[in-house]
Amino acid sequence: MRNKIAWIVILLSWLTAGAAADEKTKALEKNKLLEAEMALAKTSASYLIMNFSEKFISLKSRGIILKKWEIRKARFWGQYVPIKAFGLFKKSAWFPPKRKSIVPGKEAQGDVDLQVLELKEMPSRYRLTFPDGIHISIRNRTRKFFPFLGNVGSSLGRLTLLPLKALWFSIKKKRFTEIELVMADEKDSKGLYWSFLEGQSCIIYRPIK
Repeated sequence: MRNKIAWIVILLSWLTAGAAADEKTKALEKNKLLEAEMALAKTSASYLIMNFSEKFISLKSRGIILKKWEIRKARFWGQYVPIKAFGLFKKSAWFPPKRKSIVPGKEAQGDVDLQVLELKEMPSRYRLTFPDGIHISIRNRTRKFFPFLGNVGSSLGRLTLLPLKALWFSIKKKRFTEIELVMADEKDSKGLYWSFLEGQSCIIYRPIK
């Protein structure tokens, strides 16, 4: 009986120690996130926070949220991303938007919202490239037949190829991170593309625990 009690006490001690270690890790990660954002908030430039813990992407300026988008689903391959600011290197899409030419002296007819017109022209499927081998593919959730088939085909391809790619980069001891991010709807994915400018800073926060 005493031996059983002793083993129970040891097991509870291990579990308690493990839980305490997890809490310490979470606290350290949140501290790093806070420090990284504080550095960005001191500047006049806007920035983005991709928070995979809270499942939101926020466009912020001086700590104030300007716009927020919901992350419906996300998949990860490769290494964890360090909690620090990364500048967006490139946005790439099959059909990138083309800005309309404005003729000097010609006024717009009627009440035209130029921002909405530009937003409609943004792609809903695209890829974001950051330094250190970080890539994020964006698409939106859809029930339309052909886009749905495209999403399924793309996901199957990723599930097959990306684990192999992650293994290859690991063997070569090179950094590699691939994130597949699904937005709630087409408006959100287009809005993120429109708002996220090349060179703009972003913190990608995915807790280890």
